[in-house]
Amino acid sequence: MTWAGGWRGRWIWDRAPREAYWWRPTDPADHLIYLRRSFQLDEVPPRVPARVTCDSRYVLYLNGALLGRGPVRAEPEFLGWDEYDLAEWLARGGNVLVALCRYYGRAGPWWVPAAALGTLGRGSFCLETARDCPVELATGPDWRALPAPWLPREGGDMHGLPPEVVDGRLAPEGLHDPDVADERWPAAVVVSGHGHGTVLDRPPAAPYSMPLRRPIPLLRSSLFEPRLVRGDIPVRAALGEDPARAWSSTHADADGDRRLSVWDSGGIRLGHVRLMVDAPAGAVVDVVAGEDLRSDGLPETRPRQWSARYVASGRGEERICFFDPVGLRYLAVHHPTNARVSVQIEETGYPRPEGASFDCDDEWLTQLWRAAARTVDVCSSDAFLDCPGREQRAWIADAYVQILVSFVTNPDWRLIRHHLALTASSRYPSGLLAGAAACDFARIGFTMPEYSLHWLRSLASYWWYSGDEPFVRSLLPVAEGIIDRYEQQRAPSGLLENFPGWVFLDWAQTDRDVVTAAHDALYAAALTDYATLPGARDVTDLIAATASAFEALWDPDRHVYTDAIGAAGRSRRMSQHTNALALLAGLVPADRVDGLIERIADPARSSVAGRLVVTKTPADLREGADAHDRVPVFQYQPPEGFDVDRDVVAAQPWFCRFLHEAYFRYGRRDLILASLRRWPLDPQRGTLQEFWTADPGASSRCHGWSASPAYDLTSYLLGVRPAAPGYARIVVDPGLGPLGRAAGRVPTPHGWVSVSVDDSGVRVDAPPGIPVEVVSAEAERFGG
Repeated sequence: MTWAGGWRGRWIWDRAPREAYWWRPTDPADHLIYLRRSFQLDEVPPRVPARVTCDSRYVLYLNGALLGRGPVRAEPEFLGWDEYDLAEWLARGGNVLVALCRYYGRAGPWWVPAAALGTLGRGSFCLETARDCPVELATGPDWRALPAPWLPREGGDMHGLPPEVVDGRLAPEGLHDPDVADERWPAAVVVSGHGHGTVLDRPPAAPYSMPLRRPIPLLRSSLFEPRLVRGDIPVRAALGEDPARAWSSTHADADGDRRLSVWDSGGIRLGHVRLMVDAPAGAVVDVVAGEDLRSDGLPETRPRQWSARYVASGRGEERICFFDPVGLRYLAVHHPTNARVSVQIEETGYPRPEGASFDCDDEWLTQLWRAAARTVDVCSSDAFLDCPGREQRAWIADAYVQILVSFVTNPDWRLIRHHLALTASSRYPSGLLAGAAACDFARIGFTMPEYSLHWLRSLASYWWYSGDEPFVRSLLPVAEGIIDRYEQQRAPSGLLENFPGWVFLDWAQTDRDVVTAAHDALYAAALTDYATLPGARDVTDLIAATASAFEALWDPDRHVYTDAIGAAGRSRRMSQHTNALALLAGLVPADRVDGLIERIADPARSSVAGRLVVTKTPADLREGADAHDRVPVFQYQPPEGFDVDRDVVAAQPWFCRFLHEAYFRYGRRDLILASLRRWPLDPQRGTLQEFWTADPGASSRCHGWSASPAYDLTSYLLGVRPAAPGYARIVVDPGLGPLGRAAGRVPTPHGWVSVSVDDSGVRVDAPPGIPVEVVSAEAERFGG
């Protein structure tokens, strides 16, 4: 609907903090409250539109029913607001609206604080119904504020927030009962900006000066019952105040005073953990989650170390849903012997419509496609997440793979648009983008510069698939700012030299120095993609300058591009990364292509008979107190046991995205298929992990950047791709290789296209009016 005029609802909270200004520091703290409003209705209207926002997050209930959670992550200036139609949950007579609100206090993986101004910027909530709605609701001092039973916690690490600890004895009784009057609780307090602007106590007001309507649907929410795999194990634990430490002390003991149970959700899921507890008052129930099992059959909680605690009120069966979601497969709960506990998962994620498919006569490849699609599903929330368990940050680079996979698995591309706009909003004055958007990592003083190049290539892919010219043009200045910043780093050599920041590339020990060859090649590829955008500047000379200068990396004796140039000259180390990007960017003269592909695809068969070496990743660095400190530097160290004259550094699953694009450019779909067969597929887990190998607890078992197989199988093997922006034309170019049959259903802006390929030919069912080019000797055409 259209919301006319400004907001009537006012910012409210449970208290007004000390007024703050930019010159007066504040001491923000994590804080959870309930805000409540009861009201009477003689009749229920057919529609009751409402909009709501909160800093930091809310959970909205009406008459005890969960309506939704929000808002989406954003830079504070663009704080999001959500819409609901309340009519479905209203009743004649008494009604009660409740918001559980949390202000995080410090930046974390999915939130960054606003600058405090006046009494705003340290927790606020606003809700209103539409102006012409017969149900008049607007936040103000007539609402009630109640303390939520979450205890204050400090700490947390780079992977998340401190454990949630909820004391049920502090929970207000009758919270969701409309017959319980508001007057028993204190009035909410209006919070406001100070002095800067004509509207200070409602949106838009600094520091939330441009609140944005939610650009994506509300996340799906469904209850899942995990399977009990071990129950009532007698244990002992030193409880203390921290459930994570209590878990580390938990051990089997036949005479133990606590009981431990383990549940399996059957695969990696993103969701809110729910407990159902029947226990005496003060009984402590701890829950932990993990993606793996340890050798003793209990959940391995690393790397996230997620845990939570509930202290029973003793009021009969109690239900608690912890505030923030976590990615998990296994849950364990330990509790006193006189308590009864069960668990549920409120699974959440972006609501992908059904319809996309891939199937072939190799069941393993079919399962790989499904696992890749599922991986992106689990990593799709209010942004594309790197992983659901360890971090949940909205990284720019990871999303490149997830965007491509979404093009072939999801007809709803709103999350793609949102992620591109969100990451563009975390832009530095230099023109580069933060490595991850709207989070702590966007405020750390440096970025991964090449992540901005992945953003630019993501934007170009969106243009090619969607043909959405207005949106693409709106982001063109961001793309041009990235190029301008890169050109400032081009040295007289014609190459990028000493680029500040973390030139990440991949979790692999490629050589990095004054000149990092893969960085230059990726820049050339990004320039080529930028040139396809509507309204793009002419960058032909920039691409040519890189192509000419890149010759300095060519090793004529080994017929390969080396990884770097430093003070001592050209390095000896070589990698799939540098050479795949050189091929992808078109920097390789035609007479070198075949030999170069052979060299990086199978070094053992090349003239120098080397090996393809998988080097260390962070999964190999988890031992020792300094493990975290070693992560930023190990990439710059030479790999162990590596013959620098003969061996080639192998791409991890993430960087295989670019390896496969390079192979496809030169018609080597056979090598793409061979590469796909390396993927570590675990059908029971149902998702794809971060690295080729990792011990339990050493990495993420569901990582969006590893989902390339879904795109590759649909676009390269089945061969369905746009032949013009926005699928104005469709090309179907199957390349099955040894497969005898393949079929799939692919979304386009015009509807679905279905393709099946077997010995009898190619059959296509495409949206009416869309030309289809079938690159095959035999084709049967339906529709179109």
